[in-house]
This record gives sequence, structure tokens and C-alpha cells, in this order.
Amino acid sequence: MGKREDRWWAGYGSYTTVYLPLVMVDSGHQVSSGSKTDYKAAYKTLVDTELTRPPRAEIEAYARRVGNTMRIYARVINGAGTALSTAGNDATLQALVWEDARVGLTGRFVRAAPWIGISPEVPPGGAFQATLETPNLSAVNWSALHAVVFADYRPGTGSAYDMLQGALAHPATLTADPETVTVALEVNDRQDQSVPVHLQGPYVLNWTAVTDVPWITVSPDAGPIYAQPTLTVVAGRLSTGWQHGVITFTASSEDGMSLSQTVPVSAFSGPRVLRVGTAITTAGSLATLSIGLSALGNENAVAFSVAFDPAVLTNPSVSLAADADAATLTTDASQVSSGHLGVSLALPAGQTLEQGEEELVVISFDTARGTASATAAVRCSDQPVVRSIVGTGGDELHATCLDGAVVLTDAAPARSPRRRLTPGRA
Repeated sequence: MGKREDRWWAGYGSYTTVYLPLVMVDSGHQVSSGSKTDYKAAYKTLVDTELTRPPRAEIEAYARRVGNTMRIYARVINGAGTALSTAGNDATLQALVWEDARVGLTGRFVRAAPWIGISPEVPPGGAFQATLETPNLSAVNWSALHAVVFADYRPGTGSAYDMLQGALAHPATLTADPETVTVALEVNDRQDQSVPVHLQGPYVLNWTAVTDVPWITVSPDAGPIYAQPTLTVVAGRLSTGWQHGVITFTASSEDGMSLSQTVPVSAFSGPRVLRVGTAITTAGSLATLSIGLSALGNENAVAFSVAFDPAVLTNPSVSLAADADAATLTTDASQVSSGHLGVSLALPAGQTLEQGEEELVVISFDTARGTASATAAVRCSDQPVVRSIVGTGGDELHATCLDGAVVLTDAAPARSPRRRLTPGRA
């Protein structure tokens, strides 16, 4: 059907007597004819060789039933490194429409092979889009009907054609990525948060966006399918706590399509708090306290220092807690002798802490015996490491820091000095 037989003969190089089966891959880049002792192995060798070659086009394709025809919408981006056109190198956009049905020896029955020449010329990196349609199809099982779209051309080295790329045609729908959006903002940070939305669908669609809450905006709020929107959560319009809204994208085409897609958006506004824990132990024993973060779910790296009394707390050691076990931990003990310890942890690129109470690290100290102090403060500090929380995009985030302490339950009580009085002396 279509141009497939022509492609085989062009790849073979002449019109002579040949023997079935006639086999080709990638529009004739490789061909084979005649019976094989192991036909499956011979065909597999051809296919495996083709799979090692990189694609030279990007294809996005959609299909839908219109009456008794299949209508196919395709868009090709030229990655061949040369201009494509029917006049210049016989470049063609084609489709094979098949039904999953047992006919003869195979489980697939090709019903149609519509095509169109690529014109006008498409430069490298340029796009070509077209609608292909089958003739009226009768006695078919429409639920078992599929289409693959591909572009091929004659590269100029011999008579054979070569395929640039192929892609299955998806049902003609409107989709949005991401399907849902959740953002969190520190209550004192009034910076808006923006999230790009990738819309996909047949190239003939035009869309509009409507939000149901005032704290969500979309820009642009209408356009062709390849005009991609960005949603923005407006920080100044949020209330404290959780709130929820919905963006509804609707799309239509001149040939009768009407599609819609909703994107739920959840936003949280609240404090981000870095907490130094409290440990209770006896003097001379090990004191272990944790450092935690009330995370908003967009933190990729956290850095801070703690200050402590080096006469009471000594030999600090730091280990990652379970909530941050994927992070890389770095400590700076250059000022431990003066009571300062720096801690930095960074998650892999693109990863963030979970929203909620996250335990970051555990710090252990040796405690001095016979200390006169019942409570040794462990405070947030900026020496030797400055406090910093960074998001996945490198943006600086804000947090409140709460100090902690080590409480020694059997510390020697503080006593006032005694005065001796000598009787009889003025």
C-alpha cells in the first residue's frame, strides 16, 4: 500500500525477478528477499541494526475516527541536518493504518497508507505539520485500529530511501504535564511561585485557560497548542495553611474537536522552621540531639552552624538522619575548640525534602563530668557555616531557627560561698 512497494524496489536497486518474502526496514535502508532458513533471525538482524541508529526527526502524531475514516494529525521536526522537501530529496510524511486481525499468516492487516509530500522546504530544526486521512474503511473493528506515522527521504547516496523517524499515533486528546501541581511558600516570603505547564494534543488545537481562584494566574491564558503556558501562584493572595484551586484548559479545532483537561493546584503558606533539638542525659555521658526542619517540600540543600559551650560539650560527631539519608553530608569542625560546628547537606540535583517534619542530622557530644551548669545551650549560628536553605533551582529560601540544649540531670548544683563570722570583733 501507499509508497511501501516503491521504497523496497528503490532499496533493491533494480526491477528484476525476486523471491518472497520481500523485507525492508527504515523505508529501504536495508532490504532482503528470498526464503531464509531462519527468517525470524534474518529479520531480527536487520531490525537490531536499525535500532542502533539515532533518530533524525521528532514526530508527534494523534488520530481519531471521523465517520468511517481515520484522521491523523502529525507534526515533524527536522533533525536530519539537511533541508527536507519533496522537490529536493523526495521527503514524504506517511502513515500505516492497521487492524489487529488475523488475515493470512499475520496478526496485522494494513487497511490504508495515506501520505503527503513535504512542501514547502523544511530547514534543519524546522517543523512540518499535516493532516492525513484514510479512505472510507468498511468492516473494520475500530477499537483494534492503529496508526504509525513516519517521515522518509532519499539521502542522495544511491536510489534507496531512508526513514528519519516513526511514532505511534495517540488518541486525539488534550493532556497537561504536570497533571497536578503542589507548591509551598514560606509565610514571610512573598515571592510568587511559577510552574511551566506542557500542553500536548493535535497541532490543529487552540486552547484557553480559566482558573477558579484568584491566587492562580496563567500566562498566556490562550493560544495554539504549541504556545505553552505558565501557571503562577500569587503569594500575596494566599491565606495561611492549605488552599486548593483548579485550572481548566479547553481546546477546540476548526474540524470539530472539543477537548478539556483540568489541573488541580494545591498551595501551602506557612513557616519553615529549623529546629535544634534537646537532649537529656547525665554528666559524663553521651548527649545526642537531632536537627530537624519543618520543610515545605522544595528544599534541596540546607546549611547551618551550631554554637555550644566547649567546656561542657566536646567531641561533636554528626550523622545523617533517616529523612535525609540520600543527602551528601559535609561538616566543618575548624572552630570546634571555640564552640562552633558547621553542617551542610545537599540532596542530588532535582530532589527535595518531603513536606512536613523532617529530621536532617543527629549530633552527639561528650559531656563533662562535675559541670556546674545543668543546661548547656546549643544555639543556631552562622560560624563557621552561614545558615542557608536552597531550592532545586538554586533559589535562596527562608527559615526561622529555634535553639536547643543539652540538659544534664545530675549536674553539681551551684552553691553560694560561705562567710565566716568571728564573735567579738567589730
